Amino acid sequence: RELIPGVPVIALTATATPEVVVDIQEKLAFAQPNVFSTSFERKNLTYYVFKEEDKLGRLLRILDKTPGTGIVYVRNRRQTREIDEFLRKNGYSSSHYHAGLPAADRHARQEAWINGRTRIMVSTNAFGMGIDKPDVRVVVHLDLPDSLEAYFQEAGRAGRDGKHSHAVLLYEETDLRNIRRYHESSFPPLDEIRRVYRMLGNYLGLAVGSGMDASFDFDLASFCQQYALPRLVVHSILHLLEREGYLMLSPVEDSVSRLHIPMGPEDLYRFQVSNPAYDPFIKLLLRSYSGIFSEPAIINEKELARRAGLSEENVVGVLDYLNQLGVLRYARRRLLPQLVYTTERLNETDLFIAPGAYREREVAAARRLGAVVEYATGASKCRSQQLLSYFGQHDPPRCGLCDVCLQRNRTGLSELEFDSLVGLVKPLLRKEAMAPEQLIMKLEGMDEDRLLKVLQWLRDAGKVVVDPQGRFRWR
Repeated sequence: RELIPGVPVIALTATATPEVVVDIQEKLAFAQPNVFSTSFERKNLTYYVFKEEDKLGRLLRILDKTPGTGIVYVRNRRQTREIDEFLRKNGYSSSHYHAGLPAADRHARQEAWINGRTRIMVSTNAFGMGIDKPDVRVVVHLDLPDSLEAYFQEAGRAGRDGKHSHAVLLYEETDLRNIRRYHESSFPPLDEIRRVYRMLGNYLGLAVGSGMDASFDFDLASFCQQYALPRLVVHSILHLLEREGYLMLSPVEDSVSRLHIPMGPEDLYRFQVSNPAYDPFIKLLLRSYSGIFSEPAIINEKELARRAGLSEENVVGVLDYLNQLGVLRYARRRLLPQLVYTTERLNETDLFIAPGAYREREVAAARRLGAVVEYATGASKCRSQQLLSYFGQHDPPRCGLCDVCLQRNRTGLSELEFDSLVGLVKPLLRKEAMAPEQLIMKLEGMDEDRLLKVLQWLRDAGKVVVDPQGRFRWR
C-alpha cells in the first residue's frame, strides 16, 4: 500500500468472523470500513451432529441413506487409507487423498471423483481448495475440525448445485479430550520453545552464529526419538519458529523431480549412436517432455518407469548415471522435508518471542476451540443458527431440519408456543429448583401436557438438570 498508493484494493474471504473482518481492514490500511457481504445461510444444506461410539457403522448408514457423491473428512493421512479400505470392503466406490501422495496420484484421484467414477473421497483437509463439484450430496466429518471457519468451508462443499444436501459431524468423548490436548501441545511454554531450538541446532551440527540460509534434510521422527520429545509438540514449535522468521520448513510434498539436457541435439545424437543401450531411454525422455533442451522439466519417475517397462529404481539409476556423465542434469525430488535457517543460529537466550503476542494467539485459538466444542456438544440451539451467529449474523431463523430442530419438533409445539413457554420457565428455574407441579401452580392456566413436553426437551438438551427430589433447575 505504501509503495503503490491510490491503487484500489479488495480483500476476499469465504469465511470470517466479525472480529476478523475488522482485523483484515486494519491490517490492509483501509481508509474507512467498507464491507460487502452476503448471508452465510445455506438453505439447502442441513447440518447434523451425532455423539457416536461406532462411527464407521454410522458412516455406512449415512451413505446408504444418502445416494450421490460424498466427502469424508478425517484428521490424519493414515485414517484416509484405512477408511477408504473399509468402505471398499463394504462395497462402496471410494478413494483417498492427502497432501503426501505424489502429485500425479492426487490429480488422478481428484479427476476420477469429479467425473463420477469414484463416489466417495476420504480425505484430510488437503482436499477441497479449488474443488467445485456441484452435486456433492453429503460431507461427513469423522473428527472434530480445528475451527468452525474450517468446518463451514469443508461442509459447504455439499450442495453447491442448490439441491438438498447434508453435512454430518460425528464425535465421541475421546475426540473432545484429544482436541483439548492438541491445543495444549500447540502452545508449549516459551522455555520449552527455546530448549527445542537449542536441541535443533545441536542435532544439525550448527555452531552459534552460523547457518544462515543453510538447508538441511530433516527427519522429524529421528529428531524426536533422539531427544525423547513429543512429535506433536515439536511440530508446533517448528511452525511457531517459522512464523517468527527464524527458520523455514519445506514439506516433502512441495518437492518435484526436475530434468534438463544441457547439451545440444547434435551432441546428444552422437552420444546415442555411441551408447546404443541408452538410446531407447533417451528417446522416451524426448517424447515425454517437450522443451527439455531449453529449461528444466518436471518429471515423474514412476510414470517413466511404466512407459519404459522398468522398475522405478532402475529409472532412477539410469538418470543418476546419465547425470554423472553430463548428458543431462537430474535433480530428484527430496525424500525428506527441508529445514532452512533464515537467520544464523542464535543462543537460546537471544531467541525472542513476544510473550504478549504469543498469549494473544493462544487465547484466540482457545476461543476457536471452545466454539467447536460448543457446536458439537450443544443440543439446544439449531445447528444453522449456531453457525450463523458465530459468523455475526443476528437473529437467524431456525432451519427446522437439523438434529436439534427435529428433536424440538417432536414436542408438537409451534416455534412461537415453544419460545413463549421457555421464556416463562427459564427465569423461574434460574431463581430456584421446582418440581413440575410447582411450575404449573406458578404458571396458572398453563397446559400441563405442553409444559411437560418442554421440560423433557430442556432436560434432553442439557439446559436443565433434575435433582434427587425430582425438581428441575436451570443449568
